[in-house]
Amino acid sequence: MGKLELTIELANLERETFESLDVLVDTGATFTKAPATMLNRLGVMVERTAESELANGATVTREIGIAAIRLQGQEFLTPVIFGGPGERPLLGVIALEHALLAVDPVAGRLVPTRLLELQETVPQQKQPEGQDRCIAQPQPDERGLK
Repeated sequence: MGKLELTIELANLERETFESLDVLVDTGATFTKAPATMLNRLGVMVERTAESELANGATVTREIGIAAIRLQGQEFLTPVIFGGPGERPLLGVIALEHALLAVDPVAGRLVPTRLLELQETVPQQKQPEGQDRCIAQPQPDERGLK
C-alpha cells in the first residue's frame, strides 16, 4: 500500500468557517496535525501542551487544541496539534476512530468500521447488615491482605 492522502475541513469550536486541508492518513499518529498558521486564523485556541514522540524517536513539545472536523460526510470535534512550518498535515487515529473509519490497506482507502466495546456485567456485591453504603470498605486481596 502506498500513502493514503485525502482532504478534510477544519474550523473552530463555533464552526464558523471551515477551511480545506490535504492530509496524510497516519494510523501511527495519535492526533490530527494542522499548520499552526491555519489553526490560529480559524480561531482554534491552544488548550494545553504535551510531549510528542516523533517517528525518529525524538520528542518535542506540542500545542494542542480542539477543532471541528469534517471527514467523509461527518462533522465532529477532535484534538489537533499545532504543526510547525513545513510539517506535513496528518489525520491521526483519534479522529479516525471517532468517525468509525479504518484504513483498508489493500484498496488504499478509508472504510466504515464498527464500534468495539467490552460487554461485561459487573457483579453486585451484597452489603453486610448495618454497613453504611456510602463508605467504601477495604476488601482483602487474593492473599487475604487489606
